[in-house]
Amino acid sequence: MSLKKYAQVAGDLGIDQSRMFRQVGLEPSWMQAAEIRVPETNFAHLLQTTSHAADNAAVGLLMGALWKLSDFGYLSLALQHQPSLGRAIATLAEYSHLLSSTICVNVVRQNNIAIIQLHLTTGREQPGRHPVELGMAVLQALCRHQLGSRWSPISTHFTHDAPSSTVQHRRIFGSDLVFDSDFDGLVLSCADLDRLNPGYDASMEQYARHFLDTMAPAQARTDIEQQVKLAIQALLPHGRYSIAQVASAMGFSTRSLQRNLESSGTSFQLALNAVRNQTAIRALRNPRLSINEVAMQTGFSENSSFTRWFNAEFKQSPSSWRTANLAGAIVN
Repeated sequence: MSLKKYAQVAGDLGIDQSRMFRQVGLEPSWMQAAEIRVPETNFAHLLQTTSHAADNAAVGLLMGALWKLSDFGYLSLALQHQPSLGRAIATLAEYSHLLSSTICVNVVRQNNIAIIQLHLTTGREQPGRHPVELGMAVLQALCRHQLGSRWSPISTHFTHDAPSSTVQHRRIFGSDLVFDSDFDGLVLSCADLDRLNPGYDASMEQYARHFLDTMAPAQARTDIEQQVKLAIQALLPHGRYSIAQVASAMGFSTRSLQRNLESSGTSFQLALNAVRNQTAIRALRNPRLSINEVAMQTGFSENSSFTRWFNAEFKQSPSSWRTANLAGAIVN
C-alpha cells in the first residue's frame, strides 16, 4: 500500500508521524518516499493506530478525500483517456496491481443500476474500516473526475458498522449512506457508467495502454485463479455466479476461462466452493445476519439448499456452527 496523503492528514490531525511509524513497525524515513509500498498489515495498523490517537478520526476517508487523478501514478494517463467511467473502472481493475496487491474492483449491472464494488484481499476476516474507506473515497474521486465534481452516487455502501460521526462521509459521498451492508461499493445508474467522455481520444488511449503494458508486464498481474475468486465474490450475493456469468464479467468466453483455470491446475467449481466457504464463515460470524441473509450472501436462494451444502462442507448445520463459534468468542 502507498503512503500517499498520510503525511498531510496526520499533520492536520496533530499526530506525531514518526512515533506512529515506529509504533507499527515502519521506518520513519519512508514518510519522505510517498511512492514506497509498505506491507498491507502494517499500513492498516498505521491507519487504525492514527485514528485511535486522533479521537477516532476517519483517517482513511480523509486520505481518500485528498486524492487526485495524478495520484494514480502510471495509471493516471490511461484513466484520463477512457471513453466512459465504465471503461475507466475496467482499466483500474486490470492494472490495480500498480496501486496495491490487495485491491480488486468489479462492476455488477442489474437492469438500469450498476454497482462498483470494492474488495480488499488482506488475509484477515475483515480488512478494517479505514483501508476500505480510503479505497471507497479513491473510487469516488475517479467517478467525479469522469462525471464532474458535483456528482454523487445513488447510495454508498459499507460492510462495517456506522462510525460515531458520519459528517465526513456525507461530505464526500452524499446523504444516502448504508452501513452493515453486504458489500462495499457505490451504486449509480448505468447511464452514468456509460456516459461518453467528450474529450476521449482513441489514439491517446492506445498510447497509454502501451505505456502501462511496458511498465507492468503480464507476470506481475494477479493470477487467473485469484481473479476468478474475486469475480465470484462480487457476483455471489446477486445470484449471478455461473461460470458463463463470471466469464462474461471478466471478459472471457466460458471455454477460454475453463482452459485458463485448467492450465493453472484448478477448476471453476473449486474456486466457487472456496469463495463460498470463506463467505459463509465470515457472514455467520456476524450475529446481526439471519441464516437466511447468510444463505443469500453465499449465493443460495433457499435456506434448505444452503443448509445441505453447509452440512456437506462443515459436517454440522449453520446454526450449530454459529452457536458453537460465537459462544466461544464471547467466552474468550
